[in-house]
Amino acid sequence: MNPKKILIDTSAWIVSFKKAGDAELKEFMKRSIVAGLVATSPIIILELIQGCRTEPERDTLRIRLESLDVLAITSDVWERSYGLGFSLRREGLTIPTADLIVAATAIHYDCILLHHDRHYELIGRVDSSLQIKRLGPPPPERVMSRQRVPSPES
Repeated sequence: MNPKKILIDTSAWIVSFKKAGDAELKEFMKRSIVAGLVATSPIIILELIQGCRTEPERDTLRIRLESLDVLAITSDVWERSYGLGFSLRREGLTIPTADLIVAATAIHYDCILLHHDRHYELIGRVDSSLQIKRLGPPPPERVMSRQRVPSPES
């Protein structure tokens, strides 16, 4: 049996980039990359590139990320994203679109999603097929939108 691929979310990458980032997370990521288990997606690459300060930094990061297994955002991934977004809004939660797409990608490709973002815990409550792993201290609290969802008829 082959070990599962690990889709590393932007939130985990960001923690790992920090000098004072979590040592356990950094070591886990390093071992997973060396073992060839790490995957990414275009939406994660986009989010990380947005944080680059210079063109050379952007180009280097893009080359490194694209050397990983890049999981396509297929029509099935989009369909799963739509369903997750709809279900979560019915629960009164608004989750960032990128997080819905990343979660749907992990589910579609049967990956473990390594993250450092509370949104994935909430998504996992709605769709138990999302396999999540978080290392290090709890992510910071964020204000979550809990508002009534108007119906299309209103």
